[in-house]
Amino acid sequence: MIPSSRSEVKERDLVVPSRSCQRRKRKRQRGSSLTSLASILVSMSNNESTVTAYAPNQAFSRQPNPFSFLPQRGHYSSSSSLDMASNLATEGLSPYFQGILSRTNSRQRFVTGRYPLIIDIKENPTAKWLNLGRMDGNIATTYVLVNDTTIDRSLASYDRFQWIDMENRVELHNRYASVSLELLAEVNIPKPGYLNILPADGPGASATEVRTLQSTTRWNRWRNSALYQELEEIQWNAPYRDRLWVTGFTLTGRKGLVQSVDAETGHIDSVNSRSEAMALWPNEVNHVPRTLIDHRDDDDDGPAQQQQRQKVELDDALLVSDGFLVPGKDRGGIYVIKNPSNPNSEWTTCLTDTKGDNWFYHRAVWVDLTGDGRKSILTARAKLRKVAGHKNNPTEQDDSRPKNGQLVWLEMPEPHHFDESTGTPLEEDGTAFDPFSTRHLPWKERVLATGPDVMFNVVDMDTEDDTIEVIASQFFDKRVTLHSIKIGKKPHIAFGRTIDNRCGAAFGGIVANLDGRQGGSSANVVIDSGSTVPTLQPGDAFSHVLVTSHECDFDESADKQLIQSMTSHHNTAIEPHHHVDRTESSLDGGSLFAYRVPEGKDAWKREPWVRTTVATGFKVKAQLWNVINPGAPGFVYTFHARKEDAGKGKRPMIAIAGDCAESAYIFRPEDVSEREESLYVSDPTAQYRLMSEIRCGATVGSIAIGYDDLCSAAQESGYAKIYIPCYEKDKVLVFAMGSGEEEDEDDGW
Repeated sequence: MIPSSRSEVKERDLVVPSRSCQRRKRKRQRGSSLTSLASILVSMSNNESTVTAYAPNQAFSRQPNPFSFLPQRGHYSSSSSLDMASNLATEGLSPYFQGILSRTNSRQRFVTGRYPLIIDIKENPTAKWLNLGRMDGNIATTYVLVNDTTIDRSLASYDRFQWIDMENRVELHNRYASVSLELLAEVNIPKPGYLNILPADGPGASATEVRTLQSTTRWNRWRNSALYQELEEIQWNAPYRDRLWVTGFTLTGRKGLVQSVDAETGHIDSVNSRSEAMALWPNEVNHVPRTLIDHRDDDDDGPAQQQQRQKVELDDALLVSDGFLVPGKDRGGIYVIKNPSNPNSEWTTCLTDTKGDNWFYHRAVWVDLTGDGRKSILTARAKLRKVAGHKNNPTEQDDSRPKNGQLVWLEMPEPHHFDESTGTPLEEDGTAFDPFSTRHLPWKERVLATGPDVMFNVVDMDTEDDTIEVIASQFFDKRVTLHSIKIGKKPHIAFGRTIDNRCGAAFGGIVANLDGRQGGSSANVVIDSGSTVPTLQPGDAFSHVLVTSHECDFDESADKQLIQSMTSHHNTAIEPHHHVDRTESSLDGGSLFAYRVPEGKDAWKREPWVRTTVATGFKVKAQLWNVINPGAPGFVYTFHARKEDAGKGKRPMIAIAGDCAESAYIFRPEDVSEREESLYVSDPTAQYRLMSEIRCGATVGSIAIGYDDLCSAAQESGYAKIYIPCYEKDKVLVFAMGSGEEEDEDDGW
């Protein structure tokens, strides 16, 4: 249950440090540098990005080149425009009024522990006032409160954590997955909705190269030198960092928004106006494989092995799912944006029929359904069907309307022939085969099943057969289903079942490995986890399916004990099994469910998928902008504080985008010591505790999580960076995780 009052949020069990620990702390403080960088701000103004740092009483130099917005560590001057503005803001004020001005004078870091932290995101009025009229960029305007107080006064402050003796800090790390959280940056982007982090050598790579070449035209003589050529080779052979892709939309606008943020430089790019005008309500963006046809003559591998054949190299292109139920935005489609943000070569193509019914799409994935190496597109779509029968309003929506979702296969066209020597796919005239050319549009649509409408994942429940499975969270039909697709020249549904029809309006759905096991003898493996955070890669084993529900309504006239039970179903015609579980004792509002995959040969076909309520109590905030299909929570993700933790068998954390709850949530695995012995738990690895709730005061439509450092801000490398969109506030907040421990300095002790 999510804490509903401040009384449920406790801060205690802090341990007074030993005298020796205090002496070490004082010595470390005397020997360490007092200079520090705080939050950075990435903002967009006139299609240019700027980055400034909160470093009170310090300034960093700027250089007149595209990378000048990066903080220059170690080079500070005695005065700066920020200091001057701060001095002007306080000039003439009494010391009392100067003291109550809101400021962010240090890094905003705090440490999680046994009890949940409630993080409130606030706007700094002083910083907002200082921003007015600034010509050299903006300063960050966001600060945080921890459990209704400032970080410095909170028991969860980073500095207080350092005073706890080592034994107790180790216990917090081991038992309660304690980490530090820091508000690292805010990215100013209009109406951010969906976020996805993709490798920078994929979509947007050519735009980066063009921008780099344009920025160095003044250095032609320098570029011809041997030293420059050597440095250039080192630069381009260096690994790429992440690139954050952000899609946005408005109710009244006639264009969608697709933008990117380079994690290395902080540069913000946008697709061109033609692409924006085609996709009016862009949802999830995904990659496009560089090789869409894996041509082979003889292959005995199964479907899952074919999907895992080799690491997928990415093309400089985006796959965009578009559309929503809002009138005027309900004619969506599946789009491919080639060379996004490249001013010379960007081009957008729609793969779906633009003259048919008004379908909208939320996600699409690349899957070989024909077994011949062609990567086609598997997607789900929906539309609101209007039915007659109401005297007062013949077009009123009826809860008994027929199924309005479809699982669709968009078949990639076949090349005319292959080059005998190289195997290159060719057109009939001998030119290179291009599946996105106008001669092949639109792609052929095949409806595989009715019901799936929004989110889904793709798995292989039995690697020894010739089928793959789609697990869908059906929003409009309020159920979780499984469809088994037989691979072949004519793919079709070979088996289907309902996993749960009492889950409410199922929304997000992913597969997860909550057990933390690695490989083993599991017969069920991942093809596409359903998540934009790739914690599970193709071929990985999984133990659970996580589903968020916008509601969980039970028929009061039915068995009331069902409300206090965990329900699982063979199908809709069979009486549900009842498994008493403390997590099903009270369902209130939106919920997160975990379904354990049945073990045994073909058990997934006939046995119940035992359901556990991981969290419940998500409530919609009553706001003017939440009038269209409000719901909470949104999408669910699994991740680790450090990427390498997955290889150590650690259970993952869970992140949830609150959607209209206007918060982001982080859950940690429950330690066995926290569980009451009198309570029966049928699925121990599905037990989680709230670690922190980040109250953003705006719609949180999704979350992105990456592990690359963001620009050159002070941060602990290798730890997760959590990107949280605040739709109505036109910004993306970036929180950085860390160990909570200070780096040891060699001070001679």
